[in-house]
Amino acid sequence: MPIPSEHPVLTDGVVILRGPRPDDVRGQADRQREDPARGFDEEDARRWISFGMTDAWAAGERLVFVVEHQGRYAGTAALKPDSDGNARLHYGLSEWARGSGVASRAVRLLLEFGFSTCEFRVVHWWARVGNWPSRRVAWATGFRLGEAIPGLVRQNGRPIDAWTGWIGRDDPRSPRRPWFDHPVLETPRLRLRTWRDDEIARITAARTNAATAHFLPFIPQPFTADDARLWLRSLAEQAAAGIRYNWCIADAGTDVGLGNLTLFNIYRDAVGDGEIGYWTHRDAQGRGVMTEAIERMARWYFATEEEGGLGGRKLVIRTAASNQAARRVAEKSGFHLAGTERDAFPLATGLDGRVTYDRLAADPSPH
Repeated sequence: MPIPSEHPVLTDGVVILRGPRPDDVRGQADRQREDPARGFDEEDARRWISFGMTDAWAAGERLVFVVEHQGRYAGTAALKPDSDGNARLHYGLSEWARGSGVASRAVRLLLEFGFSTCEFRVVHWWARVGNWPSRRVAWATGFRLGEAIPGLVRQNGRPIDAWTGWIGRDDPRSPRRPWFDHPVLETPRLRLRTWRDDEIARITAARTNAATAHFLPFIPQPFTADDARLWLRSLAEQAAAGIRYNWCIADAGTDVGLGNLTLFNIYRDAVGDGEIGYWTHRDAQGRGVMTEAIERMARWYFATEEEGGLGGRKLVIRTAASNQAARRVAEKSGFHLAGTERDAFPLATGLDGRVTYDRLAADPSPH
């Protein structure tokens, strides 16, 4: 690998990647104090800046740059070469530099250096599950993100689950899929928002019932607190992967969660279709909550991007032919029966017909 003998200076006009300087010690020490769990002190910072970075570079073990922004030490970014001609990405910023695109700029500069100068074929990335800032940077810079791998690495002596990703030299340095940021949608009675971690009990109560067991047999019964925690984590990962929106339907006055509304199978680059799924807590049933929530979401979905919507063309609901409650919601929400597929919906007791309802952007609102 043609690694330069000394640190080059890389810049995009906003961020600079360079070698360490003595005046970086204070910035490195301040950054380490922001994360005391790492167990580093000011003397560690002095050694790392004074000779650690340079020695690691000279040995080809780790190619570490100081990230400079606005004339200040902002963090570090590094590539760790492996024996296969690839490298692993590392980066970290001081708190003052986060949230303004500095990390993404630094990573793009580092990738260009790694692929063009060092001739790496693939750069790998991993982060502890739940490290959303790191994942956001990997997403923004074009990494292909895979599934979480249980116990992939060890931190503080114990195995942890990690997200993984990779990027090749010819891949674009921009997001591959959208990251769904949920808009808050409101009606006089309801607020559609993301679920919170303190709503575990509400979720478990709503998801543990005979109807769910019958129509959705793949959902554990009873639905435990651990199931709810995994479900909440999956919601966040689905949004980050551009797969699904999931709204908590909350009471506008009390903010108590009343149900869930999911939007998925969104083909914005094709024909603008989307599919929805929903469930309601038992104490909110029979009050028109779900039809009101679907109507509000539909207005946003069908609105143009200039109007703050998605510009969708069609929404679809699929459910079991015998699920009369779900069918009533679809019909009251202005959806039209499009057809029935025989023996296509698995129930706890066997197969049922699968009915499909649809609603077009051009259809009149039912309310």
